[in-house]
Formats: sequence, structure tokens, C-alpha cells
Amino acid sequence: MPQLRAHDDDRYPITEPLDTPTLEADAVGAPQGTLRRLRTFESFRFRDYRLFFSGALLSNVGSWMQTTALGWLVFDLTSKSSSLGIVNFLAGAPIFFLTIFTGALADHVNRRILLILTQIVLMLQAVMFGWLAMTGHVTMAWIYGLSLVGGIGQAFTSPAWQAMTPDLVPRDLLLNAIALSSAQFNAARLVGPMAAAVVIWVFGHSQSSGVTEVFWVNAASFLFVIWALTVIRPKQQARPDSGETPVQMLMAGVHYAAAHRRVWMHLLTATMLTIFGMPFSTLLPSIARGTLGLGASGYSGLMAANGLGALTGALLVASLSHTVHREVIVRSGLTVMALGALVLSFSRSVPLTMVALAVMGVAFLATVSSINTNLQTAVPPHLRGRVMSLFVLSFMGMMPFGALAAGTLGDAIGTSWTILGGALVLLAWGVFLFIRPDMLCSGEGAGCR
Repeated sequence: MPQLRAHDDDRYPITEPLDTPTLEADAVGAPQGTLRRLRTFESFRFRDYRLFFSGALLSNVGSWMQTTALGWLVFDLTSKSSSLGIVNFLAGAPIFFLTIFTGALADHVNRRILLILTQIVLMLQAVMFGWLAMTGHVTMAWIYGLSLVGGIGQAFTSPAWQAMTPDLVPRDLLLNAIALSSAQFNAARLVGPMAAAVVIWVFGHSQSSGVTEVFWVNAASFLFVIWALTVIRPKQQARPDSGETPVQMLMAGVHYAAAHRRVWMHLLTATMLTIFGMPFSTLLPSIARGTLGLGASGYSGLMAANGLGALTGALLVASLSHTVHREVIVRSGLTVMALGALVLSFSRSVPLTMVALAVMGVAFLATVSSINTNLQTAVPPHLRGRVMSLFVLSFMGMMPFGALAAGTLGDAIGTSWTILGGALVLLAWGVFLFIRPDMLCSGEGAGCR
């Protein structure tokens, strides 16, 4: 069990966040040693971060394989966009309802142990999916139930996972580490769907079979991340007992965010991106089969295109972290994401659709990674789990509602019109942020551009 270091400050400020404009924050601690020319990968100098990164990469590849196979299986069983929306809603709803509590938990317990336990739960979920598919007992009721179980597991995982990265690297490498973690996640988005397509092609006797083996692969992928979490020793900071009541402890992150415009505006922007920019991911099976006439392999290819774009965006952010204002990236990425969705809504061409998805992947990841890093640098360490739980809430927690609305609208007005409507709202928000750049800043100065 890692030793916990007490934080000096038992209270958090009520006026200005503990941050600096992005350029100044990025300039703290210039890259040293032989990795000076490889600034993108600076955080790999630290063993625990390398293990954490590698374990997460392998596990996320398996999870994206399962997401791909499950989406195809649901659409194959029902042929309804609404069913896809319900599955995504059940997988994400626990994050919305539980993340305030799980964020507080991540600030007050050993995050490493918490993550080990949640990874075991998610591994068992994959095992159940595999067994049901193998025995032919898979039904939508089982899919709905297990999706809910997975959502509960993710509700406990996400705040602790977000808050652990600063425990593994020095503060001057925090922005780099977060960007690399985003790159890892999106490398999995690229590799996972392609790997799922290969497994389905090798083991499947038709386009709708072969998903059983995908579930087994995902279950096995959790073994490495569990091992990695077992051997690392993060330097988690813990506060001594401050005498807070349980309600005060839970609400401390909410009060901090509400008191600082820069924080709540970043959270609101993440919410807008999730609700109005992400419906395409829920409707992608419908786009693949209904609009483009593709099979399971073609659908995996569309997901891989989006993942490739997201991976590219993450690596760009990691490389430019010392020179570019993230407030600019947030505004620009949001607008490009909306324009890509506009193209996607009108596209009837597979190559054009793949290009649009790749561009949206770049824009989405650059935006989310920039929001994440701005929040991490704005928050005191003893509140990080709770404030980052609000980021998880505004990002992942809002996904089920966006997915449910997208699925329902997809059945009612069509997939293309649903994506178009979201794109227009997102574009309007991006334009607003360009008109009012100060809304993403803590004050006037170098960061407000």
C-alpha cells in the first residue's frame, strides 16, 4: 500500500483558482535530459506512469473491442436506433447519478486499491457477456442489465482514474501525462474496432457472429491492468481530517467549481460537446448499415477512422503543450467538431464519411484533453478527485442522456437530421466562445485569447 503524504492546506480558496495562464503553467520546468527532443513522451521517464499507461492501453483496446461488438450485436438483434440509445444510457447513467459520491471517495481512499476492485468488476461483466453469447442465451434484457453493471463500475473508476495521473508524475509534466493518457485511450479507439473486426472475421461464420470471442478477449485484457495497478506505488496526497461533515465533503468540489468561472465554463463546454457533438457515436451502427450499407467490418472501419483522428489529436496536444493556449484549442476544436458533424450528416460516401469522422476525432480529443488539463491545473490537490468527478459528470455522465435522445430522435426524424441538429447547436456554442474568449479564462491576461 502506498504511503500517503498529508497536504499542508486543509482549506481551499474561495476567490481565484490555483492556476496560471496556460502558457505560464506550461513553461514551468523545461524538458531535461535525453528526452528534451522528444517532449511528447517525457512522462515515460517514470516507471509507474509507463506501467499505468501500458495497462490502461491494453485494457482499453479490449473495452473498445467489446463496445464495437456490442453495438453491432444490439443493432443486429433489434434494428432500432433507440435500442442503441438505451444501452448507452444504461452504461452511462450511473456515472451521472454516482460520480459526486465516487469523486469524494477517490479523495479519501487509496485510489489504487479502488481501481483494482473496479477492474475486477468490469472483467466479470465481460466474462458474463462472453458466456451468454457462447451459450446462445444473450437477450436484450441481459444486455441492458450488464450494461448497467458496467456503468456502475465506470462510475467508481473514472474519478479515481482521472485523479491518479498527477500522483505518478511531477507537476511540471502533468499536462504532458494527461495528453499521453488521452493518446492512449484514443489509440485504443483506433486499434479496438479494427481488432474486433479481425476477431469477428476470423471466428464468425456470418456478419453477426464472432462476438463471443471479442468478449473473451476483453475479459483477458483486464488481467494486465490489474497487475499494473498491483505493482505501481503512486504518491497519493491525502488531507488530514478537516472536520467536514459528510455533506460538506461531498459538496466541496461543487462549491469550488461554482465559485470560479473558468472551472464551470470548462465543465459547461464539456457538457455541450457531449450532448450535441457525440450523438454520431451512438448512431454509428445505423449510419454504417442504414445509410452506407456496410457490414460489421465496415462499421469497425468507421470507428477506427474516428479513433485514428482522436489519436492524432492527442499526440498533437502532447507535442504543443508548451506553446499553445488551450483556451484557443477548446474554441477551435469545438467549432471544427461541429463542422465535421455537418459534413457527416450529409455524407452518403464511405470515404467522405471516414474523413469526416477522422477530423471529428482530432477536434474532439484536442478539445477534451485541453479542458481536462486546464481543470487539473486549476484545482488544489486535495480537491482534485471531487472536481474531476464533475468533469466526468459533464463528459461521461451526460453521454447517456445524449445517447438516449439521439436514439429516440434517430427513430423519429432520421439519423442524418439528428446529427445535423446537434451540429448546429454545437457550432453556435463555438461561435459564442469566439465572441467571448474571456469566458474560458480566470481573468484578463495572457491566457485570454
